[in-house]
Amino acid sequence: MKVAILGAGSWGTALAIHLGRAGHDVLLWSRDPVVTAHIQAKGTHPRRMRETPLPAGVRATASLPEGLAHSETAVITVPCASFRALFESMPERGLARRFLSTAKGIEPDTLRRMSEIILEYRPAASVAALSGPTFAEGVARGDPSAAVVADAGGGFARDLQAEFSDARLRLYTSDDLVGVELAGALKNVVAIAAGIVAGLGFGPNTVAALVTRGLSELGRIVLARGGQARTVAGLAGVGDLLLTCTGSQSRNRRVGEEIGRGRKLAEILVEMPEVAEGARTCLAVPRMAAEAGIEAPIAEAVVQVLYENVAAREAVERLMTRTLREE
Repeated sequence: MKVAILGAGSWGTALAIHLGRAGHDVLLWSRDPVVTAHIQAKGTHPRRMRETPLPAGVRATASLPEGLAHSETAVITVPCASFRALFESMPERGLARRFLSTAKGIEPDTLRRMSEIILEYRPAASVAALSGPTFAEGVARGDPSAAVVADAGGGFARDLQAEFSDARLRLYTSDDLVGVELAGALKNVVAIAAGIVAGLGFGPNTVAALVTRGLSELGRIVLARGGQARTVAGLAGVGDLLLTCTGSQSRNRRVGEEIGRGRKLAEILVEMPEVAEGARTCLAVPRMAAEAGIEAPIAEAVVQVLYENVAAREAVERLMTRTLREE
């Protein structure tokens, strides 16, 4: 199978390694010609997964038209904030007509999911989303991992499941595109909150309570927006939430930890080599909850700490002293 991967960050590179090992013909697009030249000359990414050689079936290009002409299937691995710019720069013509999004975020201004943005620009395309508890490093290393690929029921997810699964990465399918995308985005906000309480020096009691109540908050929003309860309880929900809130490789948790230690968001983000999607998505969550008439106190607290100069300890105290209620 020919596959184009648009975005050569950690996740795009890890998927290229995985798909190349599985025998697929992969063309990895990066907007940085230095990256593509290094991959072509050395067979490794100069900044991501540097210790893991790219399989022989993986090539690189800095030409977006070339990437789109490579295959009818394009895997989009750029950050959420780059989605619109990517599709606005795409040529009108190209072989790609099936798009798999791996980004986990919500556009704050429009509250749109990434699949909805894709369909704005390619209304006739087949669209799917990939999510689950998968750090890029583990996939590149070949650690047995599992994820879920969702579409709206058109068969694209089943095709991807059959082509992309092997003994290293097991894919499950879902027809809950809404729930899979929302769960993947919202767990990043909870992970920032988990990092904040850890950075403040609170122990496992606090983190466990925060993650559990975060799951409840995530679930309320997913269901209110048309997602399914089984998605919340599955790989894209509980699975990804546990990994992102507790894993040492979690960028979103790391942001929270640094905030809890007293640093400012702007200086933290400048130092990070890749995007922590929760720092942007958190701005959308209180609005989504308000539209649905439900509460999202953890997301509201994250916004207050990151953007409204509320002290982290004060935000925790506000959460702990809210009106008492049944679980």
